[in-house]
Amino acid sequence: MKLLYLTFQEDSVLYAGVVKKIRGQSAAFSKLGFHVTYSLWNGNDFRFYGSNPSTIPISAEHGRMKRFYEIAAEHLRHHAYNVLYVRLDMIDFGVIRLFRTAHASGVQKIIVEIPNYPYLDTYRNSSRFIENKAKRLISTAKVNLRAMQDELAGPKLQGLCDAVILFGDNASSFYGVKAMNATNGIDCAALSAVPWPKSGSVIQIIGVAGTLWWQAYDRVLHGMQQYYQTHPQPEFDFHFTLVGGDAKEMPDFRKTIAELGLQNRVDLPGFQTGDELQRFYDRSDVGISSLGCFRRGITRCSSLKAREYAAVGLPFLYAYDDESLRGDAAWALRVPNDDTPVNMEQLAQFVQTCRRDPRIVIEEREFAEETYDWTAILHDFLIFSGFEFPPLSSQP
Repeated sequence: MKLLYLTFQEDSVLYAGVVKKIRGQSAAFSKLGFHVTYSLWNGNDFRFYGSNPSTIPISAEHGRMKRFYEIAAEHLRHHAYNVLYVRLDMIDFGVIRLFRTAHASGVQKIIVEIPNYPYLDTYRNSSRFIENKAKRLISTAKVNLRAMQDELAGPKLQGLCDAVILFGDNASSFYGVKAMNATNGIDCAALSAVPWPKSGSVIQIIGVAGTLWWQAYDRVLHGMQQYYQTHPQPEFDFHFTLVGGDAKEMPDFRKTIAELGLQNRVDLPGFQTGDELQRFYDRSDVGISSLGCFRRGITRCSSLKAREYAAVGLPFLYAYDDESLRGDAAWALRVPNDDTPVNMEQLAQFVQTCRRDPRIVIEEREFAEETYDWTAILHDFLIFSGFEFPPLSSQP
């Protein structure tokens, strides 16, 4: 069967984690027996990769998303697909028209992925961080109109869409279409285990993401500052490496580092991938997953960072409900989902416990292979969507 994995995701270093996810999912669909084509855009080009590769100029004169829908519709008219899998941040009438085109072009099943559910309240609140009052009012009006279109277009998915996979809060339906809840996954085979055990008073902390306000890496910075203020003769030497960064947020993040006097304890190497990223993992003792879900008004999350940490066998901190984590994993330390600074004494004891028993990180990596690999996750979702597959254990 032929599957088009349609995304409107920008292929840039800022979204390296999301792009890695899309490519990992595409590889999983291939392992499950599909001939896969997937899409990304970069600069002035919209690109299809895989079975039906092509590059289409965007040249968006009347709105980028409108042009994206035109490109997708034209691709569907000229290529035969059995299945359309679409990653969407929101719903609008362009999506509805595209799905009708897909069915008219011979697509038998349309299934949708919503990566951050629920999303409307988060979207409506996005403009409140704009400092300029006039710009904030204009932005608020625009996002409210966009949210209204979502609420009007969403119910029209019924009869067009066969199933939805939701990452975030639990729900059994999405605008009347049956929905399955899932956690994010990774391609475990593409990652190598970090060397373990480690020792010494230096504790290397790593965060692999942007500095966006909802990552809340500032909680780590404030925790480090409090630790050194209250420990004139510190037992541990904490160093935090942020691999990533957001252009809009970086100036404020750097300012916080300077204000807290942590310039010599924080490294900002920028975005890294492949062997370079692996080198940063190899020297680390603990990873930091998202610590600011509360800032988005949500409690549930399935962080890609946490899955990658688990796959390389790196213990990590997190601050949200995760369906895959029962709370008793020896390699995952949950901290409060609020603005309190990270307790660095607690973090240090967590690291020391993992150092003393190397079996902990071996179990972590095994857990990732069994639970977080995209092949297992998408296998279950496709069955939920109406496909018939044998158990994974019986597949070659």
